[in-house]
Amino acid sequence: LKRANRLSEARNAELETAKASIEHNALHDSLTGLPNRRYLDEVLKRRTEWAIRNSGSLALLHIDLDGFKQINDTLGHAAGDAMLVHVAEVLASNIRVEDFAARVGGDEFVVVSGEGDEAALAAIANRIILRLREPVRFGDHWCRFGVSVGIASESGRRLDANRLMINADVALYRAKGRGRNRYEFFTSALQAEVSRSKRLADEIQQGLERHEFVPYFQPQFDAETLDVVGAEALARWRHPS
Repeated sequence: LKRANRLSEARNAELETAKASIEHNALHDSLTGLPNRRYLDEVLKRRTEWAIRNSGSLALLHIDLDGFKQINDTLGHAAGDAMLVHVAEVLASNIRVEDFAARVGGDEFVVVSGEGDEAALAAIANRIILRLREPVRFGDHWCRFGVSVGIASESGRRLDANRLMINADVALYRAKGRGRNRYEFFTSALQAEVSRSKRLADEIQQGLERHEFVPYFQPQFDAETLDVVGAEALARWRHPS
């Protein structure tokens, strides 16, 4: 009975270890060891609920690597994997203990922070950018890449994790559009610009469906002979307003 009890306890310990390993693997990225998208979603849900109850803040830093594809294309995926591991280490060493970093895609990462101060969030982003500008050794090569960061934050009862993720994504693309290797905050002005762009895109789609775009042709002349040598086509929009 004692022997059977010992065997049973050993098997239970093995099962607990296996269960813990399975749970860890389900919630973490196998390459970098960082939490994955599933774990991020769970943390966002918990922290959003806490922030709403306690009138707290929640901020997201959406991080995307610049120039990463060239490393993969020229030095191979082993070099790319080494750079991703390096990024994970930089994130872990440059965010606060209470912050949360996850890998959510190929070369995309997200940091969740309860920090509500814009200057403090900018300082975190700036540290990450500066560290990731530094060249990284891989074999006989020095790898260089940059990083763009989009930052969005909310507080109070209106806090919405899905909207926060979208806003950080919009800010990220603004950072990329302004030259990369920098950070940008999501603002109401940026929101208005995105809304205008979306509205214009919708109107263009409707204009195409209603045949509001009409081609006009302008002749092109030879300056010396005044002969017609071609034409250029213009698309004009008969917009309702």
